[in-house]
Amino acid sequence: MAPVPAMRAGAILAVSDFAASLSFYRDRLGLEVVATYDDPPYATLIAAGARLSLAEQGHPAEDRPGVNMVAPQDPSQANVVIVLEVEDARAVHDSLAAEGLPFLAEPYEPPWGGCRFFCVDPDGYLVEIEQPA
Repeated sequence: MAPVPAMRAGAILAVSDFAASLSFYRDRLGLEVVATYDDPPYATLIAAGARLSLAEQGHPAEDRPGVNMVAPQDPSQANVVIVLEVEDARAVHDSLAAEGLPFLAEPYEPPWGGCRFFCVDPDGYLVEIEQPA
């Protein structure tokens, strides 16, 4: 099989409240907005060279017939985890905590090293902030 000559990688998240999600990723987590569209609401953000796009749920597209993008219905059932790798997870945790961002638990240092913590975006997508070992 021939490899796909990808020039960039990313993901598209279906979101129920576009404005809240855009604010979370742009204003709370500091991702850079590179494009926004109004009809339907859509934004592309960049973090460390990877693209994360937000698409308001419920808008059909001719090129994906029969597939309806929807935000998670049950935040306790994660099927996607957004991972942001940082140099100092505890410092990022303290900064986000000072802004009132809720977390699932305190920073954790796994036996293999490093440090990580999890927060949840407005639709329930799990976001892991990780300092590698």
